[in-house]
Amino acid sequence: MRREDLGDEGGGTPMTTNRAVKVTKRYLNIPIHNDAPLSFIALIQDGVEMKRLELKLAVDKVQSWFTWDADAYIGCELEVKSGNEVLRAEHFVFQSEQSAEERHLYGETVRPQFHYTARKGWIGEPVDFYREQGQWHVRYEHRLYKTSESAFTGHAVSKDLIHWHEAEVDYDTLLAANDEERKTLPSRLVELPVNGDVTQKKWLHLHDDNLYSVGTLEEERFVAESEPAALQHGNHSDGLIYQAEDGRCILVGFSRGLHYPEMPFHQQMLIPAELKLLQTEQGVTVQAEPVAELQNLRIWQRTWSDIALQEGTTFEESLHFRMAPADWPDVRILPAENKPDDITADALDVVLELEMETNSTLEIGLYGVRILLDTGKKTIACQDVVAPIAQAAGGMKLRLLLDRASLDLFACEGAVRMTVAAEPNYSERRIQLSCPSGGIVRVNAVAVYGLRSIWPSPDESRLIQEAVKDNTVVYQSDSYTVYSNRVEDSVYGEPPAYVPDRHTIVSPTRAIEEFVWRKNWANDMNRVIDRGNVWHPKPEISRLPAIFTGHATIDAAYNLAADIFYRCGSAEFARKGEEGMWTAGQFQGPGEGFGVWVRDTAHIAMRSGSILDPEGARESLLFTTKGGLDNGVDGMAMPIVGIWDYYLATGDLTLIKESWQGLKERITKLDGLFDSERGLIPADQATSNDAFPEPECAGFSLATEIYFMEAFRAMSRMGAYMGEPESTLQAWADRGELLLRNIQSQYWNEEAGFYTSGPVGSESYEQGYWESAGQEIAMWPRYGVASEEQRRSMLSRLPEVAMNEFGVNVFPYRPETNHFCNAAWVVWTSGMAAAAGREGRLDLLTTLIAQQVRNSVMNKTFYEVIDYQTGKAWRWPGQLWHAAGFISYFLLGVLGMEYDEQGASFAPAVPEMLRDLKVENLRYRKAVFDIVVHGWGTNFAMHCDGQAIKHIPADLAGKHYLEFWATT
Repeated sequence: MRREDLGDEGGGTPMTTNRAVKVTKRYLNIPIHNDAPLSFIALIQDGVEMKRLELKLAVDKVQSWFTWDADAYIGCELEVKSGNEVLRAEHFVFQSEQSAEERHLYGETVRPQFHYTARKGWIGEPVDFYREQGQWHVRYEHRLYKTSESAFTGHAVSKDLIHWHEAEVDYDTLLAANDEERKTLPSRLVELPVNGDVTQKKWLHLHDDNLYSVGTLEEERFVAESEPAALQHGNHSDGLIYQAEDGRCILVGFSRGLHYPEMPFHQQMLIPAELKLLQTEQGVTVQAEPVAELQNLRIWQRTWSDIALQEGTTFEESLHFRMAPADWPDVRILPAENKPDDITADALDVVLELEMETNSTLEIGLYGVRILLDTGKKTIACQDVVAPIAQAAGGMKLRLLLDRASLDLFACEGAVRMTVAAEPNYSERRIQLSCPSGGIVRVNAVAVYGLRSIWPSPDESRLIQEAVKDNTVVYQSDSYTVYSNRVEDSVYGEPPAYVPDRHTIVSPTRAIEEFVWRKNWANDMNRVIDRGNVWHPKPEISRLPAIFTGHATIDAAYNLAADIFYRCGSAEFARKGEEGMWTAGQFQGPGEGFGVWVRDTAHIAMRSGSILDPEGARESLLFTTKGGLDNGVDGMAMPIVGIWDYYLATGDLTLIKESWQGLKERITKLDGLFDSERGLIPADQATSNDAFPEPECAGFSLATEIYFMEAFRAMSRMGAYMGEPESTLQAWADRGELLLRNIQSQYWNEEAGFYTSGPVGSESYEQGYWESAGQEIAMWPRYGVASEEQRRSMLSRLPEVAMNEFGVNVFPYRPETNHFCNAAWVVWTSGMAAAAGREGRLDLLTTLIAQQVRNSVMNKTFYEVIDYQTGKAWRWPGQLWHAAGFISYFLLGVLGMEYDEQGASFAPAVPEMLRDLKVENLRYRKAVFDIVVHGWGTNFAMHCDGQAIKHIPADLAGKHYLEFWATT
């Protein structure tokens, strides 16, 4: 054998004294080959054998490594014995401070992707199954080899019944000894509701031979009401059941007879199933379905419907494909090119909804594995396993779970469960449906889901180990906890998102990627751009400001937003003719993003874009005066508002000059719409909405009304630089001030404590409706709509009316659920963060930041929508205005940055979790600042280059050092 098989980790310490050597390092790395004879490895102290293992020691070729943690035995002697011969230990056992098996552990070619397997060795029968302190535990018979005489107790732990972690095995403790110390006795008898009716219950008794009976309990004695029936078919052990606190009855077991060529492990856990009782024509029977947590592994979906099959017809679709842009906004599915961006999966979850005639057959081919359903014989078969089905025709649902060595099948509402040994042919990545021997089958629906692995790769494991060393809690809510180096989230389930450093996120795909539009009015589609588990930002984000908080999770979330800024402004997603501009999002993937949108561009600019990326802001804003997608009722106003913000942030007048004629045309059209009777400009929808009418606002939506107001005020100031007549400037200013007064007088609802989405007399005003884009711009100190007292009231009402642990509801008064209603959008919270900072509401500012750290780090992007009820993000990835909104929390909220024609000001409001914050390379006009915050709170003294100052003048140039010192 070769020592170099250990790689750099195997150098260790030379061991050349005698056949026994002294243990000097923590890990003993032992080479294994499954066809080798058993050898004995012993640890000896003062002539007494302290520990012994029997292993198939590799003499030449190494199949795998067995790592023995000998930390407690440093100083002992190590002896290797094969037969009666004592071997030279240094030839076979290499000492190291690192585990050799971790180099390839869980990355083996045949390792099941979503079934639990032990690191090494053979799994036998389950011996205990219970739930304790929020975790599931399975104990099982475990041997290093199937033929070993010694059986140990294996132990696996899981939070979600899918992601199992193997506890350390004490190879000195035999199974019999452990049996005596078992915490619980597995239940064989549970009471369950029938058809979900808690007033109608029966007792389920699980027999030792994996049969079950249903009956009653009379004087603590079970009385069966049915003959024993098979709980499952095929390659399986006996199962154990446990009824959890929530009432769910879960069945676990292990496989038998599966084949794993040249692997260091043998057998796997079956997919845990939830058992329910169902009233059928055959009486009360057991229904078994895979636990719902399995659905969290779904990463992409292909769907088909209305497939008619008869003898001679075949349905076939490839499950190895690629996606490409089509005519916007469509996508195309194309043949795979065997490149890294091809889409496929080694593991599948397939759901079929069928209508079958009597005496019909359906053959399903899945990666070369064949399943035959025969209604004439009333059987379903795969490989050499045949199971009976009760029905001879009619509607039927099948669920197929394909892994690298097995197929799990659930049929007939879960009445049939089958597990078979199956070896997928990965050169045949397709699904096929046919009727081989007559009859008619209608396939009403087929859904194929690619599943991700439950195992991190070896490289990912090393990154994860770095991220679990720090358990500092940054923020905690009911559903998630943000730590310094990871985010744990019960909504998305296992695993956590790990952040070993500020430039790395390890988190699997959480959304189910779709490739066809959903059949609804909203044209919904989930997309995934970066399908890998590990994220790093592009190096080019170094040209943007950098933030250092001391918490890798927060820094990485900020860097993720900065990365979206760079990529959405690069050629990667640019549509033809829009290079160097901001594409609104990454929807279609490289080659064609969302394109430049009029309202999005202005909102990005004013929410941090003008500061972060003035070059991209200039090109994008100029483009919106001539083109770009304009789908909002605020379209006439937003280029004006955005260009004025750009000037204030950069001092660059050239953009105003180049766009001035177009801006004048816009304000003239807007002025012509003024309703003199109402003193407002018609606005049928909020700036947040392009999907449905808002009659409750009586034609004057608050959010859009404020942007109209700001457009007139901005034109009056820009016009002064352009030499417009004083009468014109005054007319624009007067119109803006009139709109401001009317907004303040007509929309503030004293009883509600906020500005309603419609004016006095509207349904919105009478009912007290909150619309978040309107509230945000009204409370934003920059725009001067709400008074200080009103801002405090609005912030107090925010958690009561529109904010939960996941975000801020855009339309909390509307009952429907879509991408606007019961949805949270980051972009509409910039002004809320600015107001929270100005009014010292560090609690709200902390929550806003933590919500989006959680959201972005878990998903490695900023999706368009966060479902307000479930907390899951969905729809389009890489949304630039959401990235801008998140960054604005730090610039506008935490640092309290604002700018006008005279210069910039800062009013820091620093939550404790951001104490001693640092910012580098923050550009403002011709100046660049490095910023250091000393302490936390809301009272700070500002120093620039060591001098106390109150305000940053607009003409300041060059590199400067800003310090904020917390004061009492």
